[in-house]
Amino acid sequence: MPYRDELLYSVVARYGVHFGITSPKQLLDDVFNNRKVIATTDLPNHLSMIAKHYTDCYYCDVEYLAYKHTLFPLYAPFVSEKRRLECLRLMADTSQGAIHLALGVAASRIKQTLSLRYCPQCVRLQQEQYGEYFWRRLWQISGADCCLLHGQLKEAAVERHGHHRHQFVAPYPENCPDSKQGESSAESQIVTNQVERLLDRPPVKSADLEQWSAYYRYLAEQNDCCRGQFIKYENIVERVLFCWSKKWLVEHGLSVEKSESCWLKGIFRKHRKSFSYLEHIVVLQSLLSSPWDINDVLGDVCNQKSEREHHVAPVTNDVSIELRQEYQQRWELLVKQFGVKPARQNKQGGATYAWLYRHDKAWLLKFNRRYRIYPKPINKRINWQQKDILTVRELVTLRNCYEMFLNTPKMTRNWYLKQVKSPATIEKNLYKLPLCNQFFMRYCESTTEYQIRRLTKTVAQLKISLIDLKRWKILRLSGLSEERLRRGTKDFLTKIMEI
Repeated sequence: MPYRDELLYSVVARYGVHFGITSPKQLLDDVFNNRKVIATTDLPNHLSMIAKHYTDCYYCDVEYLAYKHTLFPLYAPFVSEKRRLECLRLMADTSQGAIHLALGVAASRIKQTLSLRYCPQCVRLQQEQYGEYFWRRLWQISGADCCLLHGQLKEAAVERHGHHRHQFVAPYPENCPDSKQGESSAESQIVTNQVERLLDRPPVKSADLEQWSAYYRYLAEQNDCCRGQFIKYENIVERVLFCWSKKWLVEHGLSVEKSESCWLKGIFRKHRKSFSYLEHIVVLQSLLSSPWDINDVLGDVCNQKSEREHHVAPVTNDVSIELRQEYQQRWELLVKQFGVKPARQNKQGGATYAWLYRHDKAWLLKFNRRYRIYPKPINKRINWQQKDILTVRELVTLRNCYEMFLNTPKMTRNWYLKQVKSPATIEKNLYKLPLCNQFFMRYCESTTEYQIRRLTKTVAQLKISLIDLKRWKILRLSGLSEERLRRGTKDFLTKIMEI
């Protein structure tokens, strides 16, 4: 059973410890019945499989696990209700990383810590109370860098995205050593206090983006940061920098800039996307009178009116059919000659459009939809021919450097891409890079070639140490088995044994 505020990642890791399972793959088989599950700390998938193990606990369903033992409540209140429900569905089954995209984690300016974190004094208390350590959710949140009782958090010797993607690592004294903690900063205490309330928040319907826009407009007006319809951005910046140090803001990716794309300007404009928990906390702490509660704010946002008030021009239908057809024909000629938008910008066309909008709006919108032109954006920022030449040179250099090494990982396309600059850009635009494509087709290592390289490395080591060559010993030291050997590899090993 999970402890209070324990990550599901920690629950699975402790299960492996309790049952003495040392193989990460066998642990995945036992818990998920799937050997391809990635050990994810913040927003794991396959919650429905975990919920099946708690058949005696009627409350341990997918929603309960997501809200009580993952970091989902940190993001759920700030996305739309439709997105919230969709993300719960993704977490229940296999999402293949879609949950991090849907909640904006993958592209967020708030970066996760590289390692899991812990509080030395808290894990000591865990040992006394429960007889073992476990990973708490509150420790793994960027910005909430302290324990409210004991001080700064420490980084454990466990990477979030380590080399072994399928391994669940439990905390124990070796990877969470006892060390002296420093004093926590005022900023960390503020964030940790509000984040703790967010994590304890029950499943509630989320506000929509229009309500968030209306709330921040109201907040600016209440703090005299408006001049008519415009926001006094300078006043808001002054208040933010008064509450938060520049160093802390820069460290957490929230530096305040003068550019139009600054996050602080965006949060007071019309919301077309959701903002992170840390951006909301920074602004709310600056503009609300202390003490304040994030749950009260979320309640106020949900009470904002989300319906936009439109001024609809009165539509009159008391016109003759002949006059209506005359305007329709006039508009058809203009659209066929110039297009919809240029026709509207024309003086004569603007009057025709306005008349039809008032008297025959349904026909006008239906006709314009047929002649709508979608522009095709052409990205001219990158010289793909030059990038192709430079990248393939880099790839050839890599191959020449690692060609004679026997202990490198399998030299696949992904391995090569991880060694070069901007791998994502290259992978998504390979159709524009013919030389790189040709390189990958010619030099990427097949499974047979990789197995032969592993066998060669093992045989060379055994020869040096003057150990008798045994087929089973070579396979075991190479990490291979007879069942997984390809035909070419089997032939190679047979010839080696004959020699």
